[in-house]
Amino acid sequence: MTDFQSSMEREIYSQPAVLANLLEKYVSPDGKILVDIPEKAQKICFVASGSSYHCGVVAAEMMKTSLGLDAEAFYSGEFFMSEKANWDKRLFVFISQSGETSDTLKVMHDVMKRTDNTLCISNTVNSTMWNLAKYKIDTMAGKEESIASTKALTAQLLCVMLLILGVRQNQGEDISKEIENLKKLPDFLQNQLNSHDFIKQIAQNLVTYDSIEILGSRIFYGLAKEGALKIKETSYINTTAYPTGEFMHGHVAILNRKSAVIVLVDEINHGVCINNIKKIKESYNPYFITIADRNAPEYFNELGNNHITLDTNIEVLSIFGMLVLLQLTAFECAKLLGRNIDKPIGLSKVVK
Repeated sequence: MTDFQSSMEREIYSQPAVLANLLEKYVSPDGKILVDIPEKAQKICFVASGSSYHCGVVAAEMMKTSLGLDAEAFYSGEFFMSEKANWDKRLFVFISQSGETSDTLKVMHDVMKRTDNTLCISNTVNSTMWNLAKYKIDTMAGKEESIASTKALTAQLLCVMLLILGVRQNQGEDISKEIENLKKLPDFLQNQLNSHDFIKQIAQNLVTYDSIEILGSRIFYGLAKEGALKIKETSYINTTAYPTGEFMHGHVAILNRKSAVIVLVDEINHGVCINNIKKIKESYNPYFITIADRNAPEYFNELGNNHITLDTNIEVLSIFGMLVLLQLTAFECAKLLGRNIDKPIGLSKVVK
C-alpha cells in the first residue's frame, strides 16, 4: 500500500521499519543490549503525559512482572511526591516524544533538585529533557507529522522492553529467547497491517455508537487507555478505557446508552473476560469486539460480534499487534466521520 490518505496512516505503516531500525541499533549481533542502563533503584517512577504516559503504564507493569521492582506511572500534571520519600532510592524515567512537554519538564526540574538518577526516553536528541537527564535512550522514530502519536509510541515501548532486558542481562540472565521474539516484531506487525480491510468494516459499525468502552487487564489496560485516546482525539467519539475486572463495578451502567465494547483479551485473565462478557451480553447486548492471541479459548469466537485472533502465542507480539489494530481503528473511524485526522481541532503536537 503506497497511497496514504494522511500522515497518520503513513506513520502507522512505517512502524515495522521503525522497530527494525531500533533492534539493529540497540541489539548487537551477539545479542548484547546496548541501551543506556541506569544504576540500581528500589522504585521506578515513570513520568509522562498523553500517549507517553500510556507507555509508562505498560512499562511499570512490565517492570513489576519481569524485574520484581516497585514501579508506578504518573501523569506529569498530577505528579506529587512527599518530601519524606526516599528520593535516593528511586529512578525517574521521563518519557516524551519532543523532550519539551512543559508539565513533564516541570517535574523533571523539581526532581533534579533532589536526585540526578534520571532517564529520558525521547524522540528528540538534544531537547531540554534529553540534555538534563543522566541517562538517555533515543527512540529514533523519525519526525512524526500527525498530532496523534503512533510510531513514536511503539518506539518508546520497544525501548522500554530493551531496557528491561538489558537489566536482566546485566544480572546474568539468559535473554536469548526474548531477543529472538523481539526480532520477530517487524514481520509480525507487517502481517497485522494486512488486517486493515477488516478494521474498515469494524469502524463502519463503531462510528454509529455514542460511546466506545475498551477493556484490558495488566499490560493490556495501558493499551486500552492508548486505544481510547487515539479514537477520542482523532474521531471525537467518547471513548474510555477500564480494567476488565473493574468494569462491572458501576462503570457498566454506561452501556444503557448506545455503546460498543472492545475487549483486549489477557491470557492470564481469560476467566474474568469470559464471565464479564457473558454478563454484559445478557444485560445490555452491546456491539462487541474481542481481540486475542492464539492462547485464547475458541469460545471467544462466539462471544463477540467480531473477533480478531492475532497469529501468535507470544505476549510481546500480542502487545504490539493489539496496539496497531487500535491505531488502525482510530484512523478509520476518523476518516469515516470526515475529521481532520492529522490536525484534530484544538490539539497540538507539543503541549507547552
